[in-house]
Amino acid sequence: MALIDRKMDSRIFALALPAIAEMMAHTLVWTADTAMVGRLTAADIAGVNLGVQIMFTLGNVMGAIGIGATALVARNIGAKDNERAEYIAGLAISLGIIVALVLGTLGIVFARSIFTAIVKDPEVIRIGSSYSRIVFTGTFFVIPLIISSSILRAAGNTVVPMISAMVANAINIVGDYVLIFGKLGFPALGADGAAIATAASQAIGFFICFAFLVKGTNGIKLRRKNMFNFKKESLGTLINLSMPAGMETFMNEGSRLLSSFWIAQLGTIAFAANSLAVAAESLSFMPGNGFAVAAAALVGQSLGAGDRDTAERIAKRSVTYAALLMGAVGLAFFFFPYNIMRVFSTDLASVAEASKAIRIGAFEQVPIAIGMVMSGALKGAGDTKGPFRISLVTNFLFRLPLIFAIVFLINGNISYVWAATALQYGVEATLMVIRYSKGHWRRIDIR
Repeated sequence: MALIDRKMDSRIFALALPAIAEMMAHTLVWTADTAMVGRLTAADIAGVNLGVQIMFTLGNVMGAIGIGATALVARNIGAKDNERAEYIAGLAISLGIIVALVLGTLGIVFARSIFTAIVKDPEVIRIGSSYSRIVFTGTFFVIPLIISSSILRAAGNTVVPMISAMVANAINIVGDYVLIFGKLGFPALGADGAAIATAASQAIGFFICFAFLVKGTNGIKLRRKNMFNFKKESLGTLINLSMPAGMETFMNEGSRLLSSFWIAQLGTIAFAANSLAVAAESLSFMPGNGFAVAAAALVGQSLGAGDRDTAERIAKRSVTYAALLMGAVGLAFFFFPYNIMRVFSTDLASVAEASKAIRIGAFEQVPIAIGMVMSGALKGAGDTKGPFRISLVTNFLFRLPLIFAIVFLINGNISYVWAATALQYGVEATLMVIRYSKGHWRRIDIR
């Protein structure tokens, strides 16, 4: 048994560690923008972070096609049906390209209207809408990038997505420094410079993943015959799996976005502080995301091979490792909040408020780890409806009502907001464990 567990741990970590590095690199694209723009003004911080949240929300919602593709590709890889896995890969990327073209175009056209509806500060509107227009050009690539990475991970390759993310992040950081502050002979473009660097890095990241899929890796190859070859039954299966996942992402990211709009009513300093705290905490999600990726791929492959017991043990061990790592991050948030937040900004008023928030965020870490990995395991098995329903409950019954009351009824501060989200994550983790324990995921049959 010990030998089997060691082999299982090796498989989990072989997928999780590169996935953690990949997710961290993707997050650093946005974090680098926040940290460097944080050297400018509170209006720059607020405008860029609101633009980031809009882009991040829409990209992840539409990129949920990759979640459906993960379940289907992993299941077929486990069943040794590579031809079917390759068809699903081509179908998912084709659908993602179409969605990206539509969404990116709409974002560019309506960027200013979105900001005008959200905030009152004219400087934040000017900076944020300009930033968003440029970043939305990256949508043409970021959604296909998310889907391509999901397919590679489902096939057991987390190294290529990691390399893609690291290269993209390196380009983004250098581009941020050069274009925001006007180095190496370039003009100082401020927030617009951050947007240009981000959009360029996303395009390069996609082409790296796409090139490896075209070349073929881990038994899966993107073939021309499968591109834009929409078969009704297969398209229906992919959409039926992806739609609940997309709605879950919409609920989670959308509620965060709506919460940000509400928090903006507390003033520019409060909003900037919340934005900085969110940017810092987003890095702490990486272990949870990484082990969720491993759980989704390996649970799907194990079920495809007909080995339900292995699937269950993989899920449980993935949760344990994620909770340990994120718990350690929580300790850092609790004991060193001010030091951490000083990395993100030189605006001392924003840093002081953000430090209070991130200390409360320490108590979210283990529940977030449990919820993330349980959700990943369920989705890898094809149960995308369960996590969506849980998201619906926790957002509509906990997060949104509590934050609305804090902002508009008692005129609280962001520390109260973060206490409310800590409660939400605790409830969400509990419901995910209950859903998983019922075992419905073991009996799902998809291909």
